[in-house]
Amino acid sequence: MESLIKEFAGTWELEDSFSEKEGVKIAFPLGKKVVGRINYDVFGNMAAQLMSSDRKPFLSKNPSEVSDPEYRKAFQEYTSYFGTYTIHAEEGKVTHHVKGASAPSWPGNDQVRYFEMTEKNLILKTPPMRGQDGQKSVHTLVWKKITE
Repeated sequence: MESLIKEFAGTWELEDSFSEKEGVKIAFPLGKKVVGRINYDVFGNMAAQLMSSDRKPFLSKNPSEVSDPEYRKAFQEYTSYFGTYTIHAEEGKVTHHVKGASAPSWPGNDQVRYFEMTEKNLILKTPPMRGQDGQKSVHTLVWKKITE
């Protein structure tokens, strides 16, 4: 288990992201071009940030002048959370125990990800999740380690 924790530990940059619905690849919920980082340390802490690379700046630099639709779109194009993690090697999953997040309903809950380690990547997949259209999809994030 210690060697697996050492493999996880470091900073990872998002290399690819997509969703699959009924065996067909579709764009990840944050869009076709997503940028992100995920960090794990050997002490069991983690943090993740993901955003659409197409995010537009607010029309005003003054936050009190930003419209509700602008805030809504900015929120929908960015997600982040942090907390601790537990690796379940025999099940091929990692559980992120969320302490804080951009989504107010996430703190105090777990985010389960199925993982696969390749020679150069950490691949994380969500369990099947029901979307707004009522259909289930699996989100896949392919990470490349950039620091130990």
